[in-house]
Amino acid sequence: MIRVIRTELRRSNAITLTVLLLLASALVLTASMHQWNRQWLLFSYQQAGALLLLVPLALAGGAMLGRREARTGADELMGSTGRPRWQKVTPPAAALAVAVAGVHLLTLAIGATVIGATGGLVNAVGALPALVDITVLVGAGWLGFAAARAWPTPALPPALAALVLVGQVAVEFTAADSRLRNLTLNLPPPGNAWESFTTEALLGRLALGAGLLLGGLLLGVGASRLLRATGLAAAAAGMVLAVVITPLGLGARYRVDAAAQRLVCADGTPQVCVTAGYAHELPTVTPAVRRALTLLAKLPGAPTRAVQWRADAASTFDPAQFRGTTPKTEPGTVLFRVDPDNRLGGTGDLFRLRALDATALTANIVNGAGTTMNGCHLGDTVALGAAGAWLMGVDVPPVTDLQFSYDEGVRAEIAATVRALRNLPEREQVRRVTALRDAADACRTEDLRSILTGAPVA
Repeated sequence: MIRVIRTELRRSNAITLTVLLLLASALVLTASMHQWNRQWLLFSYQQAGALLLLVPLALAGGAMLGRREARTGADELMGSTGRPRWQKVTPPAAALAVAVAGVHLLTLAIGATVIGATGGLVNAVGALPALVDITVLVGAGWLGFAAARAWPTPALPPALAALVLVGQVAVEFTAADSRLRNLTLNLPPPGNAWESFTTEALLGRLALGAGLLLGGLLLGVGASRLLRATGLAAAAAGMVLAVVITPLGLGARYRVDAAAQRLVCADGTPQVCVTAGYAHELPTVTPAVRRALTLLAKLPGAPTRAVQWRADAASTFDPAQFRGTTPKTEPGTVLFRVDPDNRLGGTGDLFRLRALDATALTANIVNGAGTTMNGCHLGDTVALGAAGAWLMGVDVPPVTDLQFSYDEGVRAEIAATVRALRNLPEREQVRRVTALRDAADACRTEDLRSILTGAPVA
């Protein structure tokens, strides 16, 4: 059987389909490289989202293979042989499955190799979506193969590809808030690099793949109306189950992966720790974070340890989701964020990643005297910025955190507040910045500027 499949791989369009699928995968993953750079779980998400293009290609490729006998005029000859139908379609269908599955596994292996070689975290959890998606791709190829054997018209392959692609886009735009949204293979994004697919999301995808596989198999080998009807019912059932099982809504398809959030700490003191998914950033992050800890040590009771902020749930993209009225920090520990958005190149630099800005990272940490990632609602931006600027010895801190927006008016107010603070005796300066830190760490979010200025803000 292996020899027969090898022969089919050479004489069919399987090699051409493999090249097309590989190019489409490379296009999607290269274009999104700035989003998944060295992040295994984000790569997994991007590869799963590529099925928006890969499934129409698999359908069209299967249909081209299904038309082979009619295109070469061998359909009457093949139909006159005494072999049962399943024996005739098994070799080309198997070759199609090998080609489609092989290219998806090759893409996964390349991603794992690149990420692992550059110090990124690679684990089995990130490989599960690709393994599940193989069933969807093979099932789509088999459905196209069966459809073309029944209707071997030259227009069928491009028509199938266009129908599925346009149909997914239409569903995404017209049914974004309903469960029909689950029919599209273009996934909503995870909010953080440590989020992996939930079991329900994978089961929904697996149900779709199983339905397409069974439907394509029965339609391809079915010599009776009953088998063909059963095949259509199986494909429809797979789509219905995918709609019902797959969670709907931002953050509903993802969960926090404990392995990706495991802390990895730098050698030496003071201790600096990041999550395992960002361990490759530790050599760059550590000096900037330790500089921030040195600056924070100007205040009494300063933290002696810094840990990357971690979410306790999948993100819903609500800015207030992880902030409340109760602090979420450990004694003696300051939290900081390594934000991928701070690494993007500017206009025209889509594929080039800037080095992490160490000065900006230090400023992000000392902003608010180290309180801006403590789990509390954020207070007065001017007061928090002034505390950070005072600690750094500048007029306005070079903060790049996307939570803050320093327009010209805010920058002027920060600079004015810092100047007023520096006119006080040094001991009073320290007392006021310390008082602001303690108030912010107790989730006091109103009238913070009065702590620095000694007067309520008008």
